[in-house]
Amino acid sequence: MKKLGILWLVVLISLMGFGVTIIPFPFVAEQMGASDFWKTFGGSGMFSLFQLIATPIWGRCSDAYGRKPILIVSLVGTVLAFIWLAYADTLTTLLIARALGGIMSGNLAAAFAYATDVTDPKDRAKGLGIVASAFGIGFAIGPPLGGVLGTLTGVPSLHWPSLVSAALAFVALVGTVFMLPESLAPELRKPLRAPATDGSGAPSPPRRSAVAVFREKPVLIGLSAAALMVATGAGALQAVFQFWGRDRFGYDLREIGLHFMVLALFSALGQAGLIGPLTKRFGEKPVALLAVSGAAFALVLFAIAQNDGMVWLALVVYGIANGLFLPSISSLVSFEADANSRGAVMGLFNSSSSLGRILGPAVVGPIYFTVGTSAPFWAGAAIAAIGALLLRRAHERPTA
Repeated sequence: MKKLGILWLVVLISLMGFGVTIIPFPFVAEQMGASDFWKTFGGSGMFSLFQLIATPIWGRCSDAYGRKPILIVSLVGTVLAFIWLAYADTLTTLLIARALGGIMSGNLAAAFAYATDVTDPKDRAKGLGIVASAFGIGFAIGPPLGGVLGTLTGVPSLHWPSLVSAALAFVALVGTVFMLPESLAPELRKPLRAPATDGSGAPSPPRRSAVAVFREKPVLIGLSAAALMVATGAGALQAVFQFWGRDRFGYDLREIGLHFMVLALFSALGQAGLIGPLTKRFGEKPVALLAVSGAAFALVLFAIAQNDGMVWLALVVYGIANGLFLPSISSLVSFEADANSRGAVMGLFNSSSSLGRILGPAVVGPIYFTVGTSAPFWAGAAIAAIGALLLRRAHERPTA
């Protein structure tokens, strides 16, 4: 458990640092003359893009060189990225610092691989759950802290949020260096160019690619498209909420940080507290449909919101829906793949959600600033409805 505790801290720092800086970033970019695109994409979109690129690379390197060296190198890079972000004085340097932060946050692949190394198969789900809990906690703590720190200079600023994030990353680095032992024995490591084997030294039999499985089962394409739709809406909401809250209701950074915290907490409630009982009672497909419908309803509430009460209600509904969606649809995807191809299928499926977190921030800025403040939410509700239609083709849980 001590090993998992340090690992939990590493993941917490990664998400907390992202959460601390996500609140003031759009306003700082705006102050630096960012275009409508870069106002929303420069923060979460840039980070998510480079995280997506780097994650499989860090994971493969951890298989070759061990988990600990990769975690150390990435945490050193995280400290430097946050310091760079604190002192960036042009839009270009700001964006480069954000990209570097996204690259270094790809260490989550090594972190989760570490968790599988140090847990027995019977306890693996529990261990991964402990590490995964850092996601919700980090994103719940980070935004309100970022809202407070981002106003210390009197105007929206990334200086203190970034320096605090750098200090936290340094604590995680020290813990990794001195308290986290290596989990992958040298004899189990796989050189970067080594062919895959079956564990006895013989080449592994060829496995069906995920693409082949998707071609055989079009329902998987529909499920991935549904996940892409929902993730795009979520990414858009997180990227534009700061501007929408300021322009429609006059929210300051501290208030926006609290809104993000509530969103994260109710998402965690859906993911950790409600998903099990609901899927056991109704099955994964009805819960996934309920989640998409809830997300669409919440986005409509955002579009027509006239007071704080409607905003808080929309955040609660969207948070719960978001928390219910990914576990339920991931389970539906797993039913469609056999054990020999499930890992590859899940990897390809998860990439659709990652792509959505990039597309959402990319498109929402121009829509918000050129069409209108409610337009992104109406668009998000529409694509969520399309996602619900795609989900209708999903199969129910197998009976045996």
